[in-house]
Amino acid sequence: MEKTGLVDAVLLIDGDNDPHLPEDFALTDSTLVKVFLRPKATLPRTLQRRIASLPLCVTISAPQGGKNAADFVMGLHAGLLHASLPMHIPFSVVTNDKALSAIVTELQRVGRVATLWTSHPERSAQQAATSHRQPRTRRSGPARRPRAAAPAAAAPASAAAPRPAPTKSLADVTVSYFKMLSRAKNPPSRLKALLNDIANRTANSGFSPADILEELKRSHGVRIDERGRVSRA
Repeated sequence: MEKTGLVDAVLLIDGDNDPHLPEDFALTDSTLVKVFLRPKATLPRTLQRRIASLPLCVTISAPQGGKNAADFVMGLHAGLLHASLPMHIPFSVVTNDKALSAIVTELQRVGRVATLWTSHPERSAQQAATSHRQPRTRRSGPARRPRAAAPAAAAPASAAAPRPAPTKSLADVTVSYFKMLSRAKNPPSRLKALLNDIANRTANSGFSPADILEELKRSHGVRIDERGRVSRA
């Protein structure tokens, strides 16, 4: 059982389907990292070098072979960690397995801040598009003209889920985030990455990443130059 007081974020990596790490992911000594592998598999050297020095990093191999053995182990650990860690601790799942992405959906459904990342976004988009194609018509018999599907209307911006009502002030939320940022070994170095990190870690705060960024600039010396590079005074 992990010491929950030492953990500020959870990162679960599917070593069989996507053994990578987001370049701008903020790793700290309090980041709990678990990498899941099939039996006798090893990590790529680039990933091993990046996480090997972290005190809360562990590699977990499935106890036996099988197509979905490592997937089951990863899902089990995700559930155990969710049950034992406070709800404010964010989870990030790295996988290119569509079935494992359901872990993130379920964590979000029960109120946990959870993020899905893959190093193959173009493949995920292609799979999503393929899943909406019509089935092929039979070649036997007279050819039939397939019925055209009605184009899906783009969801308006107003259809996005509303933010929860703030339970803390903007200043308090920003202070909490700035403490995590200060402990990060590899803090976000670009504006886009910083905004994504703020969104992941403060999703239930009730404030937008832009609001929190402005408070970081005003009260904590965070600077963004004309090229989008992040620095601190």
